[in-house]
Amino acid sequence: MNFLKLMFFLTLSVLFQNGITAQEWVSYQSEQQINDLVDTGDELLIATDAGLVVLNKSTLAKTTLNKSNSNLQSNHIQTITIAPDGMPWIGTYDAIMQRFNGTDFEDGTTPDSDEYNPNSTELYDLKIAPNGDFWLGTSDGIFQKENQDWLHYGEDELDASLFKVWDIEISANGDVFVASNHVYKFANGEWSNLTEDTEVVAYMGADLFFSSTGDLYLTGDLDKIGRYDGEEWESLSIDFNGSEVIRLTEDVDGNMYFNTARDGIFKLVDGIWIPQINAQTEAFNNETDYFYIDNENSHWLNNNIQLSVYNDSDLETITISNYTLETNNIKNIHKGENGLLYFITANNSEVAVLDTDGNWSVLSLPSSGASFESFRDILFLADNNIWLASNQGFYHYNGDSWIFNELINSSSIVADAEGGIYILFNGGILIIDNGVTTEYNVDNSPLANSIAIGHGVDADGNLWIASFDWDAGYAIQKVASDGTWTTYSKEDFPEVDKARGDFYFDANGNVWVSRGAFGAAKFDGTTWTNPFTGNTDEITNTDVQAIGSDANGKLYFAHQYGVTTLLDDEWDNLIIEEVPTNLSHSGTIQFNDAGTLWWASRSYGLFSYSLLGTNVVDFETQTISNLSIYPNPAVNYAMLDFTTKSNENVNISIYNNLGQLQSNLNLGKFTVGTFQERIEVAGFAKGFYTVQLEIGGQHFVERMVVQ
Repeated sequence: MNFLKLMFFLTLSVLFQNGITAQEWVSYQSEQQINDLVDTGDELLIATDAGLVVLNKSTLAKTTLNKSNSNLQSNHIQTITIAPDGMPWIGTYDAIMQRFNGTDFEDGTTPDSDEYNPNSTELYDLKIAPNGDFWLGTSDGIFQKENQDWLHYGEDELDASLFKVWDIEISANGDVFVASNHVYKFANGEWSNLTEDTEVVAYMGADLFFSSTGDLYLTGDLDKIGRYDGEEWESLSIDFNGSEVIRLTEDVDGNMYFNTARDGIFKLVDGIWIPQINAQTEAFNNETDYFYIDNENSHWLNNNIQLSVYNDSDLETITISNYTLETNNIKNIHKGENGLLYFITANNSEVAVLDTDGNWSVLSLPSSGASFESFRDILFLADNNIWLASNQGFYHYNGDSWIFNELINSSSIVADAEGGIYILFNGGILIIDNGVTTEYNVDNSPLANSIAIGHGVDADGNLWIASFDWDAGYAIQKVASDGTWTTYSKEDFPEVDKARGDFYFDANGNVWVSRGAFGAAKFDGTTWTNPFTGNTDEITNTDVQAIGSDANGKLYFAHQYGVTTLLDDEWDNLIIEEVPTNLSHSGTIQFNDAGTLWWASRSYGLFSYSLLGTNVVDFETQTISNLSIYPNPAVNYAMLDFTTKSNENVNISIYNNLGQLQSNLNLGKFTVGTFQERIEVAGFAKGFYTVQLEIGGQHFVERMVVQ
């Protein structure tokens, strides 16, 4: 795309004018599922939670446009529609509307109305009438843009039972139809309720669809499909829980279909909805998020990040996401002993895996056969030693098979240096050591009458437990390797009150535990303190939910919309712009072996932050006196120019903008002097890179651009 190339070089020039050492969060948000789409004939324009996916229907090649590579103002695109002039418009979940010109987004606008609240109004649908009026279905009623004026319709204009407006359809003559808890019609400047005296009910996620015959169909949280011929409604019954009905579509012969969340696809035949079973539905076990039939009679079926196209027995499947994260609901991040990152998500059949080279894959999860099983944690010690915790129990993979053990509400797993396993569950702590199983519970330990809510094992093999007692409140308990218990109660140590149980043990031997909105507690071997006390004016968010540290000893406190850091009594805040700062949700962090920080939440997905270049080196002790790269931007190669001040080994590492190692060159020992080394970049993708020069244990970095 020539436009994108232009934008790249414009961005490049701005970066060079303002310096190229700035760091920022990189989004790994999952496209998750299709929210809406439009068909241009050659392409599908797909609205997702993480941007716009442009899919070539013939080749299935896709391009994703989001805030990082376009003018899109918000990644969560909820709806997309075609204006009368043929131009697509997108609407984001926070009701930002932008025109898509085929390569980028322009003309951003929001409702200019007192009833629109950018922090709370949720947009569900956008349609543009033949006369150019905008119509928005939202959580706060209906908005209409008439010429340059914004109008609002709520309970006063419709009726007191008006609920969220899920869908809007506009007929060829410009009449507007709205699906809320009823179906409303706007014609000749007047509103009318079309379903007030009928048995047809529209509710959660209701969908309207005009067939080629002009009939209006309605789905929603109901056990029937409504069909309106312009005069009266007809109910078309279905024989399963209608709350799973999602949306309607039509084939080239005029046959109507609807898809469901878990019961597949149904076709209307002689007034009866008949299940459709074929290779496409079976491939997804009858689970669907979106279903669409195009003018070539190709059936497009989406389930989570998977999208398939089926036509005359030919079935092809792709993913709409660039990663194997099937949801932006990420419960936990674990770094295995192999250096891989494992992401526990709301998808309870797979764990997303990221290797040290930046490649994504999945780890298939076992199943106890219980309904609504939910996985909570994973511990990877070796290929033949993997542990999983779920609300049904825990699993152990021994290299041949998964072995299930019932243990209700197992929530987290940690290991000591000797390979002993500690599993937190409803009744206490289960310990597995060399095949011998014991536990601390309410009957055999000071945990009596307490609920264990978190645990960890320090480098000396001491077990730390955060617990809650309905009478005594919160406490932290230490179980020494000899079995001795020490209890730190909130009466003696107020700093341990509200301890969440996310323990972290730093390189100096300090014990840290998160306290939610009360910050974090630190134990130095003698007493507990809270460094957040008295420093809240320097901290963006005190709701600590996870704790970590980098190689320099800087502490990182995860909260709902980023990270707050602490080093030598200096605070800093790393805020993620894509994450709302007015909502409450959990956040967790993990470092990979390259030092990249990963942050994830249960609502807004995954982000990474490269910490390269954060080392501070005293000029008097530097092992080099200069470092430069030219040409920069580079095409096929770049020259690294540096002057050494002592005889040292030199190593060069190149990382991409996601913190993934691209190249490593061990150059051997250099004498004092000035040197030039050629870096080959002909095989590198276009983008930003960090070049790290390691000399005598010190690291020096420069940014490089490959074009």
